[in-house]
Amino acid sequence: MKHFFVQHGDSAIPSKIMKDFFYGGVFPPYFASKINNDEDLRLIYTERNNNYSSETRSMVHECILRQNKSLNAREKANLHAFAKGACTITTGHQLMVCGGTAFFEVKILSAVALAKEVHRICGRPVVPIFWMASEDHDFEEIASFRVNGQKFTWKNKFASGAVGRLSTQDLATQLISFVKEARLSESQRIFIKKRIQAYRESDSLAEATRRIIREWCGEYGVLVIDGDDPKLKSIGQKIWSMELNGELSSLIQERTQEIINLGYDAQVTPRPINLFELKSRGRLRMLKPKKIQSNRISPNALIRPVYQEMLLPNIVYVGGGGELAYWLQLGKVFDALAIPMPKLYLRDSLLVCPLKIDSVLNKIKLEWIDILSETKESIIKRLLEYDKLKNIETAQFAKPLKDAILFWSQKMNESYPEMKSHTEALKRKMDKLSSNSIEHRYRTHKRRNIDFLHRIDLVFDSVFPGEIFWERTSSYADVLGLLGNDPKDIIVEKMSTIKAGTHILLA
Repeated sequence: MKHFFVQHGDSAIPSKIMKDFFYGGVFPPYFASKINNDEDLRLIYTERNNNYSSETRSMVHECILRQNKSLNAREKANLHAFAKGACTITTGHQLMVCGGTAFFEVKILSAVALAKEVHRICGRPVVPIFWMASEDHDFEEIASFRVNGQKFTWKNKFASGAVGRLSTQDLATQLISFVKEARLSESQRIFIKKRIQAYRESDSLAEATRRIIREWCGEYGVLVIDGDDPKLKSIGQKIWSMELNGELSSLIQERTQEIINLGYDAQVTPRPINLFELKSRGRLRMLKPKKIQSNRISPNALIRPVYQEMLLPNIVYVGGGGELAYWLQLGKVFDALAIPMPKLYLRDSLLVCPLKIDSVLNKIKLEWIDILSETKESIIKRLLEYDKLKNIETAQFAKPLKDAILFWSQKMNESYPEMKSHTEALKRKMDKLSSNSIEHRYRTHKRRNIDFLHRIDLVFDSVFPGEIFWERTSSYADVLGLLGNDPKDIIVEKMSTIKAGTHILLA
């Protein structure tokens, strides 16, 4: 297996707002903070510990223990470390069917690897946490995954409300039928069947997802927490009260406007009340203040990070670009609640390709950084010397024509001065035509390099299938299909750095 790494700062994979925040120096420092050096981590570790109450720690410890039965040795060690004062590094995600796309698992491994590295830097225990977005209500977003190009979609016409509360018995049945018909390798079949078993033997999607994560990466000691818990909701009472009074939403709107003033779109549009009410029939947006028990309150995407940070002594949050973009809207809320905002860390990305793709790259004298930092067309134009065709060659080819056109216009003006306007208009048209063969010559140049273009297509079709980056359309089962086994140990080893980027595995 070959491994290559392209740091996010050298890649076009992150969005513009993420590139500008992490690498461009555009954002004022009070929006949020990133990891600049080792000392940053040591300082925030101390700050977070000093601002996290022993009462909250005790309640969260009890909740994790209650939610996660039969802890293994590594989980027990991490939970014990948490009880004794360890800080956390958290990531979270929607409860995707069979993990959804590969970045579900990659996010977890990114948090595990970062916790390992921060532990080394700080010399103090760091516990990786996975926060289940169990209260999300967008069923269509979580219901599908692909493997070997075959799409599975969970059909559930009765799905409503918080997805974590959905029964998974019919999901297991549908997946069993899918696996019988699908083209799968043996490793893929075993991988998916384990997840089917979790769905069959669990009462809800949240319970099944917790089991899936623990069975898949329990050896790293990841602790899984579900915020949809009455005791945890009671800790967030201050957040709920302030938001129902409009105190937090106004601060979110102010910071959001600042982001818009910098020239960016708001990732999430703030609401007057950024809360939902959980009912037996669904999860309903709250439109006006009302008296409500804390266990029936559900935060939206903008309040969920604040609730999470009130519960956990986080020093870093590991998220995707879309997530971190809305964390940038929340700085004033953290200040108002006197909760230290964690460092933001743009999760690592994963790309898995057949080894032959690396050979193709070598033949056309390209590096992986070229593929991840440029568009296909820009690479083609660069290697086929489009600028030379456009400028030097065009100037050389056009000179005799331009000289003849100039001679013609001079003679016309001498012989027919009353036709000056017509002559000048025709001259401009002929000048334009004399320089306008660039696209025709470029297309001809492409036809002369058909093998090169075929190789470029092979590479980009592997990296961006359907013009979407690989990990956003492929599942972790596809990782197993391409590599033959689960590379999670290798991934964690390679990701154990405070410099995030895209890890490329080839086999």
